[in-house]
Amino acid sequence: MKKYVRFLGIDDSYFERKKENCKLVGVITRGNELLEGVLIREIKVDGLDSTEKIIDMVKNSKYFEQIKVIFLSGITFAGFNIVSVKNIYENLKIPVIVFMRKYPNFDKIYDALKKYFKDWKKRIELIEQAGKIYEFMNAYYQICGIDFEKAKKVIKESIKVGNVPECLRIAHLIASSLELGESKGRA
Repeated sequence: MKKYVRFLGIDDSYFERKKENCKLVGVITRGNELLEGVLIREIKVDGLDSTEKIIDMVKNSKYFEQIKVIFLSGITFAGFNIVSVKNIYENLKIPVIVFMRKYPNFDKIYDALKKYFKDWKKRIELIEQAGKIYEFMNAYYQICGIDFEKAKKVIKESIKVGNVPECLRIAHLIASSLELGESKGRA
């Protein structure tokens, strides 16, 4: 992969279930060094619109043709607004890499979905569609549109400090500050 390619990292803002919407923040970096752009959309808390909003965010960006990899901070945003990694890749033809700090507790997640959502089967299907989880550099990843050997190289190129891709680290800082007035939590 060419040095200093553009990565897009996407994270959600702090949200409360009593609110209807949540911000979805996309940050474009050149490699792991230069912040080039910020994209923002609103998604419904516990909705199912995150996939279409991400596709819209990218397609309507001046960076669309230049983004080489999309990094997601997990596959659930705004509670249980679950992304279809497969649909993002199929619509945009840009590889998707999902970053997770911890291995998901699927039993707990599935129990919550069954308890609170009438469409729990569809939501579980979206989670399972995201595919195999790989461990790398003290984190966990799912991938679509890229093989894991190439993904490992991209992940390494995307990290500046620690083990979080820089575009996700910055997206987290911006997203958390939108609702709270300052960045909170671990980036």
